[in-house]
Amino acid sequence: MTKSLLIDLDKCTGCRSCIVACKSWNKLEPKIENRNQDEVRKAVEKAKGTDKFSDNEFTYIHEKDIKNFYKRQCMHCDDPQCVKNCPAHAIVKYDNGAVVVDRNKCEGVGLCAQVCPFDVPVMDENKKPAKCTLCYDRITQNPVLDPACVKACPSKALKFGDIDEMKQYASKFKYVYGGGVNNSYNSSVIYASNMPFENIDFKVAEIHNIVNVLDAIKHPVGVLSILGGAALVGLKIYGDRKKKVQEGEK
Repeated sequence: MTKSLLIDLDKCTGCRSCIVACKSWNKLEPKIENRNQDEVRKAVEKAKGTDKFSDNEFTYIHEKDIKNFYKRQCMHCDDPQCVKNCPAHAIVKYDNGAVVVDRNKCEGVGLCAQVCPFDVPVMDENKKPAKCTLCYDRITQNPVLDPACVKACPSKALKFGDIDEMKQYASKFKYVYGGGVNNSYNSSVIYASNMPFENIDFKVAEIHNIVNVLDAIKHPVGVLSILGGAALVGLKIYGDRKKKVQEGEK
């Protein structure tokens, strides 16, 4: 049965307990840098209002103002562009809804980061994509365990369960995004609110940026102009590796 994570924006207080729980469960070590207080303050000011996904930050709280927050993480799309575009087939969309990277298969090409409509995957120091797994190692237990963020949320803004149950819960809200509710984006993560999403700078899928990069290997003209230099480098890396494998098989 497909599972779903529902985020009730009306209840989120921005306490960041979800971030702490995520780091703890996934053993994400904090990055300690030798900076004085003034440098830290400047870095914090510079980071305000920007995405903060990193190889040790799978979720974060987007803060519009002192009253409005929303939790960001991988949307675990029903038709993930990262899965469709991974040349190593290292990313899987499981029946339970989770989109997970097999780091052993990953070749570090980075196309997943290029095509994600939500700008989620971040390449770590080993050139492997780091992102939320929907706590795959928890939700595959018997009995099923809630994702770490859900268990830790003190305001009960995060709910986890069968996707039909979460869709039913979301139906009482004025604004819903995700889960295919009201013909919105198809994903295993659902946002629900009685406040217009534009009031909180809510990020929706940038559909115009979605393109099947693997098609560019066969039909590079035009597609590469959309994706830019980074994707071109990724395709070259993939092409070089593919050539070496083919030569080794001769």
